[in-house]
Amino acid sequence: MGPLLLGILGTTLLCFWLGARFYSTYIERALGVDTSRPTAAVLKNDGADFVPTKSYILFAHHFAAIAGAGPIVGPTLAVVYGYLPALIWIVIGATLMGGVHDMVTLFISTREEGRSVADIAREYLGPFSYVCIVSFLVIGLFMITATFLNLSVTALTSMYPATKLGMEPAACAELDAAMQLPADHMGMHPFQQGGGLPTVVALKDGQPVLLARIGGIASTSVLFITLCAPLLGFLIYRIHTPAWMNYLFASILCAASVVLGVYFPIVVTPDAWRLMMTFYVILASAIPVWLLLIPRDFVNVQILYAGLLAVVGGLVVAGVSGNFPLVLAAPQNLAEVIPAWSLDSGLQYVGVLWPMLFITVSCGAISGFHCLVSSGTTARQLACERHVGRVGYNAMLLESLLAVSIILTLLIGLDWQSYLQITYADKNPVLAISLATGSLVNLAFGLPVWMGTVLGILLLEGFVVTTLDVAVRLNRYLLEEVWRFLFRSPPAILRGVWFNTLLCAGVMFLLSRSNSLPVLWQVFGSANQMMGAMALLVAAVWLRDHGRRSLFVLIPAILMFATTFASTGLALAKNFRESNWALVSACAVLIVLGICTAFIGTKTLLAPPRRAGTA
Repeated sequence: MGPLLLGILGTTLLCFWLGARFYSTYIERALGVDTSRPTAAVLKNDGADFVPTKSYILFAHHFAAIAGAGPIVGPTLAVVYGYLPALIWIVIGATLMGGVHDMVTLFISTREEGRSVADIAREYLGPFSYVCIVSFLVIGLFMITATFLNLSVTALTSMYPATKLGMEPAACAELDAAMQLPADHMGMHPFQQGGGLPTVVALKDGQPVLLARIGGIASTSVLFITLCAPLLGFLIYRIHTPAWMNYLFASILCAASVVLGVYFPIVVTPDAWRLMMTFYVILASAIPVWLLLIPRDFVNVQILYAGLLAVVGGLVVAGVSGNFPLVLAAPQNLAEVIPAWSLDSGLQYVGVLWPMLFITVSCGAISGFHCLVSSGTTARQLACERHVGRVGYNAMLLESLLAVSIILTLLIGLDWQSYLQITYADKNPVLAISLATGSLVNLAFGLPVWMGTVLGILLLEGFVVTTLDVAVRLNRYLLEEVWRFLFRSPPAILRGVWFNTLLCAGVMFLLSRSNSLPVLWQVFGSANQMMGAMALLVAAVWLRDHGRRSLFVLIPAILMFATTFASTGLALAKNFRESNWALVSACAVLIVLGICTAFIGTKTLLAPPRRAGTA
């Protein structure tokens, strides 16, 4: 298995390098990137939303914002088809579709003064297309934020038997103490620092079991980084500290947050976390980007870089050593290992390979949400057009490398039956990847399993939080555009930042409480990638109207429309059978809006260009 692991990792890196080196350069020429042309961030610098930003800081923000939980949870769910189908789609999709989508939408938004994809569609496809696209984007963002809020709560409150995390000595002592408690105390009495994690005793099949709260450390880390982020924002944007000092300070904050989490883990109920995260995104989405959003992303991304480096490094060490406990324990029974292909399991738990695999992988290959980030916060901070490929295309490839690493981590860190039980029977893909990360870190570096599991939670939670705050802010931008479209002079309350932010956060909160993660994920995946198809269609029209080649965006648009129409139709039928009327309505609306947009876009492309020349 060692050569297989190294071969997959090496092939992935080679494909991504070729894409970054040659294909992104081709796209730059096709777009007509002009390094001497001032960007929207420079021309409209207001110190709040439009802020020219150094490329390394903007890359950190953009990567943290687009990655989210998608490249972690999506591939984890998609492995049910076997590891090979998901790997193939991620590598091909990211290189030829996802990176193109992100880079092109970032460039076009920059040329169009930082406007959103929907607002650009109003000019190039007409007002009705704007209504369709902006409605779709707002509904899609509600789905995305609700899904990620549930993921955040799941990550920070997950529990697992302590003995399976290498915490057996502490478990014995605490179980003895727990047995002395009255029966009605079982499951409620917490034991702090049980082998490094807060623990609680619960009854399972009538027997006391010590459960470790693996999200406690990450909870403290999230709060500490959030509280310290404004200080870093002040240093970067007001004191103008050099890059090395910013990296150093951010790294110190990251390390301190984890150390504090080990000694002072925070344990609260899922409902309390849901409320706390909602309050945070309201604050982060309303105040100036330099004060909380950007510095917090920059701090948090250091954990993400370190986590990704640890995972990739662990995979290399494991591949070189060839020490795979799952195979060595039962070399004659490779059925214990996650198979390369398992189409029957995929059909049973998710659905037919096409289109369900493609929308389940979601952000790891191509993501429509990225166009909102590219044409939202990122385009308004791009200091120079030469950064379009560096930020747009390369950040997508890094996200896809994370997705590939997640699949390989599952391959060597979790057996097939445990994967199916935790991911689908228990409906907790967050726990599955965290446990697999714990096994990988233990195998490669000899660290306790619980430490690696906490690393997995930190990695996931870091991506989720940095996506949540950006997504709510982007939805606020869209709502502000909608009011300006509907009213010649919008009422003061509709123009208010806090009103629109509260509206976005409120719908997110209510939707997250009414549906579970697995239910939301399929609709989220379909909506997310249909966003991408719409954005690529708008890009094709824009490029055609400015006398530029558009086939490299038009082909991915057609493929993604076909895939997402099929997947949304299947989701509609499934939720109809289960009488989940909220999601039935959402799927029906998404299909109608998607068909209308595709029709208008096709009609526009077949007509003569509405404007000549280049932008």
